[in-house]
Amino acid sequence: GGIDPLLWLQHKIESDNETILTRKQDIRVCVTHGDLHSGNLLVDQDDVAWVIDFERSGEGHILQDFVELETDLVIRLASHVQDVAEFYNLCLVIIRPDEIRKFRPSEISSSQNPEYLKVLHTISHLRSLAKKSTGVTDARQYLIGMLFNAIFRATLTSRDFRNTAQARALMLASIICHRLDHWEMPWPPDKW
Repeated sequence: GGIDPLLWLQHKIESDNETILTRKQDIRVCVTHGDLHSGNLLVDQDDVAWVIDFERSGEGHILQDFVELETDLVIRLASHVQDVAEFYNLCLVIIRPDEIRKFRPSEISSSQNPEYLKVLHTISHLRSLAKKSTGVTDARQYLIGMLFNAIFRATLTSRDFRNTAQARALMLASIICHRLDHWEMPWPPDKW
């Protein structure tokens, strides 16, 4: 049994304890694209990348575009690869680091699936770029953004829980909740 991400968020927001969700001093805002995902990135015949669809541009968390793009990569890939155990292992790898950084080679090599390896390499570069361009190093901020984005993506898909994208988005969100609750402990837990 995983954690229900919506109930987890409700509990964190309603509790009197100060959490990373309630510390406003940690939030840095900038102009963001607001809807950065693979469907809004185009590459032309000369390998020039173009970003489209700026209707949701405006103020947002400084990590928002990085988080949206990474979550999109993970959830879209999950829709095409049916191995739940492999997706679970991918989730454990991407939420393990306690700082925003490029993955270590040993972290990336933990997957045998060539599609997941591509995604891990892409995420690794994306996180390196996020750290370099924002100066934010605390991975909790990144994971909170992924949590909100995964929940949002789960609501965009069919209400049929057999929908792979929705199920994987909720699985990712649930694992992130557990990671945030056990931040100071070794990850993943031995019992897993």
